[in-house]
Amino acid sequence: MPNSKTIAPDFSLNVLGRKIVFSTLVQYAGKIAQLVLAAFSIKMISNFLSQNGFGAYSAISEYALFFSTAANLGIFGNVVRIMADRPRDGSVFLSALALRVGTALVFFVTAVVLALLNGSGTGFVIGTALFCGSLFFDNVTSVCDGMLQANYLMGRASFALFAGKLVNAGVIFLVVNLFGRSSFGGALSPVAGAKIDSLGMFLIFGAVLAASFLTAGLSLYFVSRKIEWSWAVNRQMIVKIFVVSLPFGIINIVNNLYFRFLPDYLSHQFLDDKHFASFSISFRVAQVLSLASTFLMFSALPGLTEYIEQGHLDKARKLYSNIKKILFAGGMALVVFGSLLGPWVIALLTHEKYNLPEFWFVLPMMMLLAAISYGYDLVLVSLFAAGDDVWFMKREFLALGIAGAFFGLSYFIGSDMTTKMALILAGAIVGELFMVVSGMWKFEKRCIAKD
Repeated sequence: MPNSKTIAPDFSLNVLGRKIVFSTLVQYAGKIAQLVLAAFSIKMISNFLSQNGFGAYSAISEYALFFSTAANLGIFGNVVRIMADRPRDGSVFLSALALRVGTALVFFVTAVVLALLNGSGTGFVIGTALFCGSLFFDNVTSVCDGMLQANYLMGRASFALFAGKLVNAGVIFLVVNLFGRSSFGGALSPVAGAKIDSLGMFLIFGAVLAASFLTAGLSLYFVSRKIEWSWAVNRQMIVKIFVVSLPFGIINIVNNLYFRFLPDYLSHQFLDDKHFASFSISFRVAQVLSLASTFLMFSALPGLTEYIEQGHLDKARKLYSNIKKILFAGGMALVVFGSLLGPWVIALLTHEKYNLPEFWFVLPMMMLLAAISYGYDLVLVSLFAAGDDVWFMKREFLALGIAGAFFGLSYFIGSDMTTKMALILAGAIVGELFMVVSGMWKFEKRCIAKD
């Protein structure tokens, strides 16, 4: 194997800055293109399915995504961190891929089995199986993206994702036009409408599965063109990646519990189908907007890791400070413009019926949560680069407890949906904010105040 120093990227501040900017802009450009297709798809899906059908579609999606989050185990971030020093090491990539495939199979099979044991309907089980299949290939893609990110080749990853989204949108377009309610003529009975919802969901999840398979295949092809292959699976490397990934994986699971899955679960318990569908649309918009900081921070991860490991804390300080300013400005803009334009965007992307007057406060609170998540990504990736992920993991359980107190109050305070939803969203906001404040204090004490 070549000496890692001969193939490692140039991490001088100016060169790194250009790499980060290019990698981030490529990802943003790719994401914008994907969002256009995703907006086209969600518009078709939300108009094709009834509000009850869309609520069921959202429930299946969130259920499967929880197991995908659990299966993640922090592998993506650690592939980027490890390959920052060995960017074309095939043994690292193959070991990470083997670990990823193994954990994904365990968690996704568990998701389907639990759905069966819990007495879920046939439609829920089949939808879960199809969506878990697509998420399995997404897990494969994420390992490829980790290698491409470490080599600043995210243009290829963005192309693969765009190609998959294009296939997804095309298949959904065919489904809607072939099986849409208008194609049957006249009003449909509730039973017939429910059957169309079920068939439509299966075909939509099938389209997602096909798109994920294509994206994974293209990503593996791009990796094969750049990596120095090693076909021998390194068991020690697998164990190493698993052990070092575990804290980050736990962080991801706990954060997603109070940031995403518990609010979604509780809202499903408290709301009727119409209000839950409205909540789900706003929640999806906020989740997509929260990804803006994720792209930037993972673009910065290889260089930030190198600076800290080599003791160049002055460069780490400058990089951290610059990104902090960008994310603060972006978060402020998100809260202001997202709150003002959000209802119009939701009506444009879906339908006016999802804007409910009594839920006027939901979207602004979600925009605030997404903006705070920018700071969360900043401190999470920065402390991850500094090797303080265990410290961060311990604080996550405190944040879960703080958010959980608000979630618990939602059961006992107020009988109306608006009070309960305000408490649920407040819990997510306070928990996320606690992590941002404590994380900034830790990183600045760790790497900024120290010379």
